[in-house]
Amino acid sequence: MSLEELRRMISITTIALSEKIAPCFDSWSNKHAEDGHQSSTDVSGVPGGANLSAIVLQQAKLAVEEIHQANVAQANLLLEREKWERTDVPAHFETRVLSKFMPDEHELGEAGSTSDEEQQKDTTSRGRRYLVLPEDRGSFLVVPAGLGILELIAVYLDVARALPQLATDAAVRLTSMLRLANGQIEKLLLEGQAVSSGSRKTVTATNLALTYQTIDMLSSVLPLIANTLESIAGKLESGPGIRIVLEDLLYRLKAEMSEHKGNLTRKLGDILVERFDHHCAKWLSVGRASRSGGGKAGPNENVVKIANDVSNMHRVLMKSLSPKCVELIFSRVFVDYGSRFEARLLKEKSKVDDTAVLEAWRTSILADLSHLMLKLRPIGDIRTRMEASVKEMLSITDR
Repeated sequence: MSLEELRRMISITTIALSEKIAPCFDSWSNKHAEDGHQSSTDVSGVPGGANLSAIVLQQAKLAVEEIHQANVAQANLLLEREKWERTDVPAHFETRVLSKFMPDEHELGEAGSTSDEEQQKDTTSRGRRYLVLPEDRGSFLVVPAGLGILELIAVYLDVARALPQLATDAAVRLTSMLRLANGQIEKLLLEGQAVSSGSRKTVTATNLALTYQTIDMLSSVLPLIANTLESIAGKLESGPGIRIVLEDLLYRLKAEMSEHKGNLTRKLGDILVERFDHHCAKWLSVGRASRSGGGKAGPNENVVKIANDVSNMHRVLMKSLSPKCVELIFSRVFVDYGSRFEARLLKEKSKVDDTAVLEAWRTSILADLSHLMLKLRPIGDIRTRMEASVKEMLSITDR
């Protein structure tokens, strides 16, 4: 049932109940006025009125649950079909959808956000690549499913505004939908369901980076949602119920999304570490070094591949993630490079007793590491971590 149908149902039911109750209500109020009681216009004060009001409220709750189930099904469908590829932000999305994320007395142009006109000029000049959240909550690259989930959030907020007495119910279901969506995204991208279901042949670094953007965006709108729901429910002084739900939304769900983001960054780093392991096994093979005779003219081809992997991954991630996030990913990657390098070097070193072969092998590795440092040094935002890692490898090799 749509929100408009829900409103119409409540309106028709309320009118019908008022007409049925009116004669009883008039008689009751007149009698109590004669007894010195003030007349009341509260239908629940009429004998039987409370039960009838409860019936109306129960019907409304059933309708809210129906809307929730439809939203959950829609979210599942959006995520199952998602290719995790960037899309442009539709025209007027901010005013059509994001304006509902703000309390009624606020506008998008307030509290640090740009005005509609300025925002439109800005998004037009950038090809509407980024969705700019109100209240300076950030700007994000988006995928179709991410935009769709924002639209579903707006539906719950519409329900809360239309039926403020059920704002807590709407908040509970909104939190449930977002938690289910967060879990499903994790299963699809990190647990491989997107590949096993056939929706994708493989999950790329770009797919994972855009997934990170989606979760980060949803996490960033949680405070906006909480403020709006609290504003709606606060008008009715609904007690601690809404605050308990908002605590779940702002703290527990936000923490779950933060953990999800951490898992995504680890997965992105693991892609590089796994490729490093593959190339490192060939690069540090003392058997190959002894067969080559130490007469190679340039760096080992596997060292070139390692450098290319780092450079290519950095370029891909910088298109979708913030420099700070990219730096954190590579910080962990370079720490893992050092430990994997040391383990592989010691393993290969134990296979050979010939001092001449070992010395030629060591000299070759030192030259390769120097090449790796020179190749990656131009990438400024990861240079410090990279140099520290390579220097550690040089120290390990020189022992």
